[in-house]
Amino acid sequence: MFLLTGALIGEASHDASAGIVPGLVLGILAAIPIFKSACEERSKCLHPAPREYNVPAKIAFAKIRDILAEISYNYGDKWHVVTADTQTGRITANLRFIDEFTRLEGDARGQIHTRKERLQRFLSVEIQVQPTERGTTLIQMDFSPTVEGVNYAACDSIISSLSARIEAALQYTVAIR
Repeated sequence: MFLLTGALIGEASHDASAGIVPGLVLGILAAIPIFKSACEERSKCLHPAPREYNVPAKIAFAKIRDILAEISYNYGDKWHVVTADTQTGRITANLRFIDEFTRLEGDARGQIHTRKERLQRFLSVEIQVQPTERGTTLIQMDFSPTVEGVNYAACDSIISSLSARIEAALQYTVAIR
């Protein structure tokens, strides 16, 4: 959009630099819907819609606690359950882990070297387990990641795997009444 507008205005006014500002403005205006949809998708990932399961609330609460206790990541990093209040159905947990990746860098002599970089990640989750009148359970999860570096989506794989694991455990739980 930027190049097209710049070229058209530059050609029409016979001044090559005349289309830079209008090109930038139209380029930014064209990119706004893309950025808005990306922000909405990110929000849906961090705050998924509440899900209803055909499981009593006490069983769902216990299953979620068990899942948080048994999952481990990279170097044995585990969820630390801060609050597990059975009266309100609220679970809060934190995960602190190190993400390691290899980076290629060039030096002053033009040679390429690899360097391992370790960045700290922190992810907290708040889970609300609420019984409904129909005997089902409503589960709401809210994630809050904090990452070092520029990869703001570094915790997304953990968020999606935890959500999928909770969903699988509660979807196929047989409720005996």
